Amino acid sequence: MGTKDLHIKPFDLGTLTKLEIFEKYTQAWIPVFAIAKGGNIFIVDFFAGTGYDLNGVPGSPIRILTKILEFSELLLKYRTKVHLHLNEYKKNKSNTLIKVCSEFIEKHPILRQVLEIEYTSLDFEESFRKEYPLIKSLPALVFLDQNGVKFLNSTYLNALESTKTTDFLYFVSTSFLKRFCETPEFKKLGYDLEVILKNPYRFIHQSLLDIIRAWLPTSTNLKLYPFTIKKPSGIYGLVFGASHPAAVIKFLKIGWEQNTMNGSANFDIEDDLKKGQMNFFEPTKLTKIEHFQEELKREVLSGKVLSNHSAFFYTLDRGHIPSHAKVVLENLKKAKLIDYSGNSPLITYEKVCKEKIWKEYILLKPNK
Repeated sequence: MGTKDLHIKPFDLGTLTKLEIFEKYTQAWIPVFAIAKGGNIFIVDFFAGTGYDLNGVPGSPIRILTKILEFSELLLKYRTKVHLHLNEYKKNKSNTLIKVCSEFIEKHPILRQVLEIEYTSLDFEESFRKEYPLIKSLPALVFLDQNGVKFLNSTYLNALESTKTTDFLYFVSTSFLKRFCETPEFKKLGYDLEVILKNPYRFIHQSLLDIIRAWLPTSTNLKLYPFTIKKPSGIYGLVFGASHPAAVIKFLKIGWEQNTMNGSANFDIEDDLKKGQMNFFEPTKLTKIEHFQEELKREVLSGKVLSNHSAFFYTLDRGHIPSHAKVVLENLKKAKLIDYSGNSPLITYEKVCKEKIWKEYILLKPNK
């Protein structure tokens, strides 16, 4: 099983989707910790590449630098220093990376006031050991843009899980699991192949999430979410991990902005477009959003979800954003099935987690 060089041709649409999500999450992450923590924050890209593709389209390192530049005034205001470590194993690529990043910083000298940058050319295991003390001690954003699945294993996942303020984005070549599942190398990684192969191929990345969630301690606060990326060469995907609800909300919003049908793939993974078509011989099938809303309605009317807190976390746990739940609760109130004070069900992060407002939903017509 070989690996391919991702920098010998222009980025494809799937790679651009991945980079856009990386960039948007960096944009959401930096100001939160610049304001809330001050001092020092840490970003590490373990598979940094060369900085640009053959057509000059920015890769993750330049996109990270662009976002640090965007918030440089804010970082100065709150006296926050960004420690950025970029690792690229191949020496010739690492040299190119250093050159293009240095040129970018030279053009924007304000970065020198808010940025401390370090370049390394290490294999991943050595790089992870080197960076882990900073990951553990500082608010950290970790990118693992690997070519394959080798480094998405319980050792590294549980090391990240044990940290307090780390958000991470793994990129994995999920289709490799099916393609090479019988090889000794893959069997040693500890994946449950029955779980991988039991569902249709388009769901293979979601099946991967089912497996790695089982690796986590039962007491964990870490939440994992998938974003499936379909390319001509197969199914790939992102695994996002974070413990704080604010981080989860930010990632879910980015996902639903990428694809308003399902929020978790760059294609119609649930076949939602077909579900809207009339068929006189079959009942209408629900879209992903409609299915979630029906489930939430049942949970509320059965008395299991009767507060803004429980509705908020129920929604996040199922990979949806609060606006999908808000309409359900408002409609139940209009139908006089539930009641609550005021006009809003208050299932936003600000009301639930920051202001800690508790709003009860009163069941008017309990289901029997």
